[in-house]
Amino acid sequence: MADVQRYFEQFHDTIRTDYEMNRTLREKKDIIVTLLRRRFQEEDRPAFQELLQGSYSQPVRTGVCPIAGLEFDIDVGLRFGFSANDYEASDVRKWVLKAVEGHTNRVEDKGPCIRVGYADGFHVDLFPYAVWNAGGVEQFRLAHRTKGWRPADPPALLKHIKRARELFADTEDSRTNTDQLRRITRYLKRWYDEAIPVESDAKPSGLAFLLLAIDHLQPTKSWDGRPDDRKALWQVANYSSIILRRLTAFKPTPEYEDMFSSLSDKHMGDLKSCFQSLGNALTYAELEVDPVKACQRLQDVLGADFPVPEPERTAKRTSAPAIVTSSSSA
Repeated sequence: MADVQRYFEQFHDTIRTDYEMNRTLREKKDIIVTLLRRRFQEEDRPAFQELLQGSYSQPVRTGVCPIAGLEFDIDVGLRFGFSANDYEASDVRKWVLKAVEGHTNRVEDKGPCIRVGYADGFHVDLFPYAVWNAGGVEQFRLAHRTKGWRPADPPALLKHIKRARELFADTEDSRTNTDQLRRITRYLKRWYDEAIPVESDAKPSGLAFLLLAIDHLQPTKSWDGRPDDRKALWQVANYSSIILRRLTAFKPTPEYEDMFSSLSDKHMGDLKSCFQSLGNALTYAELEVDPVKACQRLQDVLGADFPVPEPERTAKRTSAPAIVTSSSSA
């Protein structure tokens, strides 16, 4: 079989982005948070603490550079130190909307967040929370646009992801020192961006793919102890394409929602068909001895950023046939 691990790692290095790497995104976030603090102070509103969440938070770090037509985005929680009984969720959202009014030409009042968009391909999603202590337990409630105060626990979600990553502690790649769970999640996010290159209700969130990988991925290595990302990605694709029921990925914190629940049955069917195509390409890459042909097939499903080596440099390199998961390796 062709040894394609190095090309997966090159691909990961190309598509990844982190909070520390993306100066423009950090600047956009800092500008908005500073603006909010100033305008809240001017209006004599309650103060808040900033909570970085989503793909750019430290335990997660699965940000992917967007392809043409999509945007960089960052999720910022606003922790207000009061009880959900002190203010209406709708009022708190109005504070935030008023504070960012006129900051850009695109401010959207979305379900769980307020989105501030920029013309140069960035947006910041603001999530207002009421946070207080009850019986020694920190309580979080998210101010939802239509559902009012909804149970939430962003810190617990981040802890869950951090614990899941511990299983992959010895699967880091040589280029970026990133564990296999985060690499596979990035591959999945870029793969589906290539499949649906626009914002759409048919697209699950990045968290959905991360939780799917946590539920169905095991650390996977080749015979020589190196990570085998092709086999690892195949694990997720194969499970997702052959399961007879709908795919599910339940958030482990309130409201414990299924992150795929917003997809219609048709969109779910399309997603599973895409997973089948991905699995077929990964199987082809396993059986093909020529790295050029294997990478060309992978590029078909993962996009033009997946590298294809020059034929004269590969000379049909092959690797040993045995592939094992880390649980059965030495």
